[in-house]
Parts: sequence; C-alpha cells; structure tokens
Amino acid sequence: MTISEKEASAETIRDKKSGLWYRPDMGELFVINEQNQYKTLEFEDRTVMDVGAHIGCFTDLAIKCGAKHIWAYEPTKESFELLEKNTKNRKEWVTLHNSALIGGEDDTVDFYLSKKYPTCHTHMPVRGREKVTVDAMNFWDRVDLHQPEILKVDVEGGEYDFIFQQEVPDFVEQIAIELHLGKKGYKDLGIKTAKLFGDWHYHTSFRFSWHITTLILHRNKKGKGIVKERIEELEL
Repeated sequence: MTISEKEASAETIRDKKSGLWYRPDMGELFVINEQNQYKTLEFEDRTVMDVGAHIGCFTDLAIKCGAKHIWAYEPTKESFELLEKNTKNRKEWVTLHNSALIGGEDDTVDFYLSKKYPTCHTHMPVRGREKVTVDAMNFWDRVDLHQPEILKVDVEGGEYDFIFQQEVPDFVEQIAIELHLGKKGYKDLGIKTAKLFGDWHYHTSFRFSWHITTLILHRNKKGKGIVKERIEELEL
C-alpha cells in the first residue's frame, strides 16, 4: 500500500473540542491542539493567507477569531479533502486551493511524502521517500494577488525555496512562519530567515536549538521584543 493509499483509507473522527475532522493515526490531533501558539495574532476583520493549510486547523482558528477572508493552500489530495470537509459550511469566508506554493514558475512540483505524518510532506527533496506530483503556483504571485494582512507559512522546509526571493510587501501586517532546522544547512537558513524580519516585533519566544522554531511576528505592534535584539541575545 502506498502512503497516499494509506492516507486515503485512514479512519477519520471528529474532535469534540474544535469540531474538526482528523485522522487519529496520522498525528493530527497534536496539530489541532498546537494552534494555541497563534493566539497572539489579531485576526478580527483581517485577510489571511494560509500556506500549508493541511486539514484546516489554522484556517478554522482564523474563522473563529473573526478573519474577513482566508485563502488556504494545501497540495495533497487526501489532506485537501479533509480541509474541504472542515470548511464546507464556511465558504463565504474561505477560498481553497489544492496546490503547493513554490519559488519557481512550474505548474507542478514533486512532493515527497513522510511515512508517518502528512504534516511532514514537502516539496523539498528527501531521499528515500515516496514521491508524487502535485499542482503548484508561485508563492509571491499569490501573495501579490491576495494581499493578505496575515501570512501563515508552514511548509516543512519549503519556506527556503521562496522566502529569500523578495521582501515581504507592506500590506502584510503579521506573519506566522514555522522554520525547519533539522536538515543539514537548515539551521543557517532559519537564522537567515529570521534576520529578514529584524525590525519586526516577536510575540512568542523563539530559539534555534531544536528541529523547528516558529516566528509569530507583528510589523508594528509591540510584543516580547524586536527580532534583531532576540538574535543578538541568542548570539547568532
């Protein structure tokens, strides 16, 4: 059985607390519960772009917190079907795209599937993984099209494919980006990414001593401190 077939046949149940449908054997309850890390984002009456939407946990949070509209991108068929199920009664607030976002201009991209967790699939090459082809769009083209006030990115290392290509436009007021640090060279890329937002305010503490770290940033609203000062504190 392929990984895609395993995901397609996996049992789905509904989380009583969030109301979200998920696959218990795929580690997705953990993802639902970790949405608390985004509580310092201010969604009320703002537009949101959810890159790496998975089954819709962040999109669901944005809706519940009063977001004006969310554009959600999820490339894999199986997770996208759950994303659709979890947002089917919220179509006036959500536009879904069954696509990866990449730094290039190709309309498809190879996607490398984790053997255990759908949240770990990535378009960055990983040796030994099952590979499928998914639809793709250019990340910056979609940012320019939607002009989101809040930008969330969680794409398992794929952030390094596009984040250095240009500056984040002024219309983006808040950013949540998960930086992946575990592969060779990724820690340096993560630190380099954080430095792009040196003058932004961070609202949750971050460090670079684990395999991931998440930046929750506001362009203007004060939080725990300024990113560049935190980087200096970490002696990076």
